[in-house]
Amino acid sequence: MLPLLIALLLGTTLARHLNAPLPLLLSAACIGSLSTLLLTRTKRPRKRWMLCFAISASCCFWAYGQIRLPATPHPDHLALPEREAQLSLEIVRVMQPGERYGKPSGIARVLTAPATSRIHPGDQLYFKMKLPTATEPTEESALNLQRGLQIQTTGVLTPIQPLARESESNDFDAYLKDIGVHYRFDRTGELHTIRAPAAFDQFCTAMNARFQETLRLGAPADSELPNVYVAMLLGRKIELTKAQIERYRMTGTMHFFAISGLHIGVIAAVIAQFLLLIRVPQVLRPFIGLPLLYLYVEITGASPSAMRAFQMATFFWLSYALQRQRSPFAALVGSAIFVLMINPNQLWSLGFQLSYTVVASILLFGLPLHERLTRRLHPYRWLPEENWNRRQRVFAWAVDQVLMLFAISFSAWLASTPLSAGLFEFIAPGAILLNMLLVNLVAIAISGGVISLACATALLPSVAEFLNHSAWVVIFLMDHAVIYSAQIPGAILPSEGFPPSLSYATLAAYFATLLWLHHRSERLHSRTAMWLPPLVIISAIAAGLMTLQ
Repeated sequence: MLPLLIALLLGTTLARHLNAPLPLLLSAACIGSLSTLLLTRTKRPRKRWMLCFAISASCCFWAYGQIRLPATPHPDHLALPEREAQLSLEIVRVMQPGERYGKPSGIARVLTAPATSRIHPGDQLYFKMKLPTATEPTEESALNLQRGLQIQTTGVLTPIQPLARESESNDFDAYLKDIGVHYRFDRTGELHTIRAPAAFDQFCTAMNARFQETLRLGAPADSELPNVYVAMLLGRKIELTKAQIERYRMTGTMHFFAISGLHIGVIAAVIAQFLLLIRVPQVLRPFIGLPLLYLYVEITGASPSAMRAFQMATFFWLSYALQRQRSPFAALVGSAIFVLMINPNQLWSLGFQLSYTVVASILLFGLPLHERLTRRLHPYRWLPEENWNRRQRVFAWAVDQVLMLFAISFSAWLASTPLSAGLFEFIAPGAILLNMLLVNLVAIAISGGVISLACATALLPSVAEFLNHSAWVVIFLMDHAVIYSAQIPGAILPSEGFPPSLSYATLAAYFATLLWLHHRSERLHSRTAMWLPPLVIISAIAAGLMTLQ
């Protein structure tokens, strides 16, 4: 599936930047497909078959991208001044709830719009809506903006201007444009409900509020630890203070507060262990565990990162039920194809890029690195395992865990550093050791939180409260580790002005090197080959930083 994914990436990128006649693209795709089929019946070299397949698939996805990618408004329309418009909207995603500031924001889809508004039904916009006050009608003052709600209101529609420089690509406006949003909407008139959210959406919203109450059981009045706990388990970054957000962002640990692969993996492991404990057959576990996992994703808001992680887990876990050979990398590639087929525009989401590049780096480089480090540094590699005593087994297990944590943290850092340097304008070398420490602490906190929620659901609030206190101890240690690490000289290096184009070129070279090494397994396990992928990243980052001097 990897050649198919590469063709999908190439075709979608071409569709975003170049427009070509659809009949021409589909004709080229058909000719390439016929050539591919003919080559399978002959003894032609495999390279010719792959070339025809790549051309056919790329043209096909080029045409698909032109159909599915959101249309970019004409530059003349974006240059026009803001204007007032009455729109009918459906809430797609709530990015910042209004409990704290009274002005929730998020993404909405346009249902109806006047012809003079320059926006069309089906387009998406970024909204900020001041909640009705107590002096307004009772029905509207109790309005709670949530996913699936359809409303009608009047507001100011403001075009998001094109970026003047490539260095501005870390701006929030750039994020909105990358996901196909080109207008902001600020409510100025009355709100009218067209249709309430579906019953399932209302259930998820109610369960989210209930989960927040559960995670705060027994919380001290003056402590910020429960806020970090809620932010970590439910992805509510609004619970964090500005100081906490800044230090987690600068130390490269902000990903612990986005429902992503770590959360889904830990929760899936907890569910799998529970199903194993009650003796559910292995074939049935995915069909019980995956719906529970999906329900958690929906309750937390079904953010794009959570949905991507769930799809990765689905591809891997279903391989158990189907009794297929389990390949994490094949599951990763399959989920990437599935995600981009549903929404090709996610390719330009920074969350998508970080998720898949980091996981791919762990699978292609981190796991082989751990295997090689284990062979080289294992304390009792010359002694048969059956002759180990208990102390030796414990020590060998501890060494293996440390080496695994280092390999995963280092490989994740290699994949995230180019994007961090070009888009966030900082590099965090200290994140390698910090993530080694925090991954286990965060996994313990997440596991405790999931069990706490399960106990509260089973009408055992006292047990849930006890588990909350144990999780707050872990979060206290995590928070102070982040504070101290941020004070270490050299833990955070500025990279303002680092070109994003160099970031993507570095990543392309890094993964091309890894795939070339995996093509011949003997190269991957050679002594010098393991240094080649890190050398690609470090040399490119050093060259980029030298140009900034």
